[in-house]
Amino acid sequence: MKLFFSPVVRGTSLLVGALLALAAAPTRGADKAVADDAFPNFESYIKISGQAPSVTGDVSSFQTRTQTQHNGGAGIEDYHYAKEASKDTTVQFDGHALVGTEDYLAQFRINKNEVGSVDFGYKRFRTFYDGVGGFFPTSSQWMPLTQRLLFLDRGNLWVSATLALPNAPVFSFRYSNETRNGQKDSTIWGDSDFTGMPNNNPPISQVRKFMPSYINIGERTEKLELSMKHTLGKTSFQVTLLGEDIKNLDTLYTTRFPNEVKPYPAPASTVLLPALNMNNQVIAQTGNGTASRATSFLATTETPFNDKLKLNTGFSYQLLHSDYSGDRSIITSTATTATGVIVGSGLSAATGVVPVQTYQYQSIAGGSHIKEFKFNAALTYAATKDISLKLAVKREQEYVLGAGTYTVVAASGTPATTTASTPRFEWSNITQNATTPEAEIRFTGIKNLALYANASKRCLSGTEYDSSAYNPLTAAAGTLVASNVSEDHGNYTVGANWRQSMLLTLRAELFSKNHQNESTGFGTRLGDYYLLDNRFTGVKLTAIVKANEALSFTTRYLNQAGKMKVTGFLPTFPAYDSCDAKNQSIGETIDWTPATSFYAQANVNLVYNNINTVYPNAGIAPASGTSQAWDVNMVLQDSKNNYLTTTLLLGAVMTKTDDLQLQWNYYRADDGNTALAVRTMPYGVVAKDVAVTVGLKHKFSDKMVGNAKLGYFDSTNGTTGGLTNFHGPIGYVSIEYGL
Repeated sequence: MKLFFSPVVRGTSLLVGALLALAAAPTRGADKAVADDAFPNFESYIKISGQAPSVTGDVSSFQTRTQTQHNGGAGIEDYHYAKEASKDTTVQFDGHALVGTEDYLAQFRINKNEVGSVDFGYKRFRTFYDGVGGFFPTSSQWMPLTQRLLFLDRGNLWVSATLALPNAPVFSFRYSNETRNGQKDSTIWGDSDFTGMPNNNPPISQVRKFMPSYINIGERTEKLELSMKHTLGKTSFQVTLLGEDIKNLDTLYTTRFPNEVKPYPAPASTVLLPALNMNNQVIAQTGNGTASRATSFLATTETPFNDKLKLNTGFSYQLLHSDYSGDRSIITSTATTATGVIVGSGLSAATGVVPVQTYQYQSIAGGSHIKEFKFNAALTYAATKDISLKLAVKREQEYVLGAGTYTVVAASGTPATTTASTPRFEWSNITQNATTPEAEIRFTGIKNLALYANASKRCLSGTEYDSSAYNPLTAAAGTLVASNVSEDHGNYTVGANWRQSMLLTLRAELFSKNHQNESTGFGTRLGDYYLLDNRFTGVKLTAIVKANEALSFTTRYLNQAGKMKVTGFLPTFPAYDSCDAKNQSIGETIDWTPATSFYAQANVNLVYNNINTVYPNAGIAPASGTSQAWDVNMVLQDSKNNYLTTTLLLGAVMTKTDDLQLQWNYYRADDGNTALAVRTMPYGVVAKDVAVTVGLKHKFSDKMVGNAKLGYFDSTNGTTGGLTNFHGPIGYVSIEYGL
């Protein structure tokens, strides 16, 4: 049951790749072809460009899938200026300013040999999102956000400096100020009864989650870093002091049962109602504020005792103070009176609808205090010229104290319009220790063959005390939870690289990942038990065949499989399989350069992904009371994410002043099953994206080069009932001028 936004992820990669090809230079075989060209390489230059799409269909989906403004954009795509101010000083400036995509950069760097460097600048870029929500196939319901054209602007202001005098410690300073502001969609969708299914058919619910939601984001992270590097005798060391300050305020807006209101008084559950009267509209606002201050000290050393033996060590200490705030506001449209108006069910319609505001959590206030110590040491030993060993160990200690308060505001009465507030208090105390031994070995004693293996095992143990939320006005403490916690994480890899000849190179790697988290209660909580265990194994294979100087094949294969087990309460309950996941991917790349004036590259990537929980073993739920028997497997389906991507790149040198390039991109997924809608929300992806670009690169003079490209894209999305389809041409032109 893969979420519907998956085609956005895959389709974005495809279409963005195609659109970037409008401005990109040829690669691989293209380099050979261009080598005989007369196109100049400028040390300093300015490149001005513009692109103009003509979108037919859903422009919001186009922006999200291609990360391109549907109205087009233009500006300085790239500016690079480098100059030697003196025999030992260089100055460099880089920048771009693209209106439409809102992508900006200004960076200045000056470097003086045997003195140091200064670097400062600012960059900002925009990421587009779509408030599209889901689509329900049975009723063809699709209710996107009113404002679908969402976006986030990410910015970063920085300044850094390095002082590197001869025979002296190297000092470095860096300050950065990163921001994220705007709105993006969320996959925490709201409920709706507009599914075309009856409300009085237990146990089958008519409710499905496909109402869109969005997050308003305001985030800032400031970092300050001071460091020093130096060498004393054989030991080189680095000391770093870090400071980080985070201020975030994010708010999630979700609507459940929009425009719905129940009849008054509420009818029995056996009464058939129209969708407009099945539930009451609920508007939820979730505010999350975070303010944290972290200070870290890090020190590392490296000591080569001789040509064979080397020791690396590291130590870090971090102190974190964090405060959190926010609210969980819920506004319910509650019916308060009835009139003589009769709705389709024969019941009186509700009037006098009153929005009643309650809070699951109001006036949240709290924080945590964390201290963390880390130490690591690694010994590298070259036993012979063909065998090298590395043994390492890491040790971690963490102490956490946290406490928080909030108020619960609940509604009561018939109708539920009377609210009452109750304070709550909670706290926690966690102590954890972890040790991670690591080992690596590498062997190159066989000609053209390299063998390697590495293993690590992280073992964590600790205790956790926390108090459930309690009313401080009526109780001195809540229910105390006391648990011994443990974690076991193992990662193991064995691999080989074999260059059989100039024609054939083979690579193989086997890996295993084992992770287990366990919590066992003690004292008054003796008997509480939780276990999460997952184990994955896999293989990666690569073969590179160079048939001749003009033709090569690269084949990639990945196979990963694993299972998860979980149990929730009491050690006598056995762990049961909660996940059976399988993933396979096959990729092929063909490079062909039959002449210096022509090149071609083809890529194919096929992915099979399946996540199984209990299907098909959920079985049939028997009839009970007024509830009919039903197939639980219709709800607990496998999650499938199988897809195919292909690309083809062709290029030719037409003359010494003209290059021609053609690119084709294709993506397809067909994992949907609308028949599941009668029991659950069908999340499977059904989508197809095709993009074609053709372009001409022309040299006007030794100082000026132009690009003109034309592309056509076509995107169909069956997951949204075709309502987010789009297609159309896009044009791109650029002029690059050498300074």
